[in-house]
Amino acid sequence: MEIRNILTVIFMTAGFISFAASAIGVFRMKDFYCRLHAAGVCESAGLVLCSIGLLIYEGFNITGIKIFMVFLAVFIASPIGTHIIARVAYKRHLQVSAEKELRKEERK
Repeated sequence: MEIRNILTVIFMTAGFISFAASAIGVFRMKDFYCRLHAAGVCESAGLVLCSIGLLIYEGFNITGIKIFMVFLAVFIASPIGTHIIARVAYKRHLQVSAEKELRKEERK
């Protein structure tokens, strides 16, 4: 097995693990904002790792450039989308979990 294939498998596996952690985080977190954070951060990391793996496998050719362009578009759009969703939720006064509200009251 070539080193290129080994590196591709390593990066793709790490990307898959990051995507899986994102999915688990969305289900396990108690609060909308925590879920949004888990989804945004882990999906961005998964995208970076998978894109690097695909670029290593493809090499520098027209397909590699296309992969990089898709990576760049999603890498720019994903944080913007996450920010817009969080901002709308904040402006609509979306409540945080009851547990966090209790902690705030205890501090006062």
